[in-house]
Amino acid sequence: MNRLLLLMILCCCCGQARAQYVTNLTLLKNQFITGEPVVAVVTITNRSGGDVIVGGHGARDWLQFEITESTGRRLAPVGISSEAPITMKAGGTMKHTVEISGGYSTADLGSFNMVANVLHPITGQFYTSNKVRMTITDSKPNMFDQPFGVPQGFRNAGRACRYQVILFRELDDLQLYCRLTDERSGAYIATFLLGPAMMAVQPQISIDVHNKLHVLFLAQPHIFCHAVVDPDGKIQQRTYYRDDDNNRPSLVMTDKGATVFGGEAFDPSAPPAKRKAMRKTSDRPTTLGTVPKAKK
Repeated sequence: MNRLLLLMILCCCCGQARAQYVTNLTLLKNQFITGEPVVAVVTITNRSGGDVIVGGHGARDWLQFEITESTGRRLAPVGISSEAPITMKAGGTMKHTVEISGGYSTADLGSFNMVANVLHPITGQFYTSNKVRMTITDSKPNMFDQPFGVPQGFRNAGRACRYQVILFRELDDLQLYCRLTDERSGAYIATFLLGPAMMAVQPQISIDVHNKLHVLFLAQPHIFCHAVVDPDGKIQQRTYYRDDDNNRPSLVMTDKGATVFGGEAFDPSAPPAKRKAMRKTSDRPTTLGTVPKAKK
């Protein structure tokens, strides 16, 4: 009888523990190239019955990502902290988008599984999300590969690096990537997506007088993207142009940098222009002119 009572108590405790959070993990995509940041979205519903506060200055990591190889070997967990406290309201749902950057996240090739562990600070336990799968592959710089020196004013001033541009096929789409590597060791400094590309028009790629990389490519039918990458391996700007009346945008290097001639500036986030409404029959004038009578 005592054993049965103890078993019932343990079952109740386990049920309460599992009910603290309902956690879901998704990735913005599931295929990456080596060194590319992984963007994860963690959705947490607080089922603990009370408000929960995580994070804060000096607090322990409240979110951990656990990555496991297909062989079962676990990589070092990636911990996420927060300087400001985060309150998860009782019964409420919060969504957190986290960029897991650094070579440790996508340094090795192969297939991996990832889970998110969320801390319940009252009990000190972590609660695990669903498992998602991701694949890490690599590609050589098949579009552009040139050395440059990092100028003064940037973090790695004086360092010899290379700009590399990679055209990579993801399922049925072509994606254009930029990679910054160390000239001496070949180590990857940064890898990031420039955007989807269409090869109906060959991309224009060049380094300007300030050692910034400029890439002009066809992103959608009649829509071109001009991406500028600074010597630290960060995208400085993205500008879009529309190819109207066959006035195709073209990248021209100047003594001040680079400029785009042709095309029309285009904002992809702007709402589409409203079409002029057609006049209804009810909008026609009710009084028509008097028709002159025919002479006899």
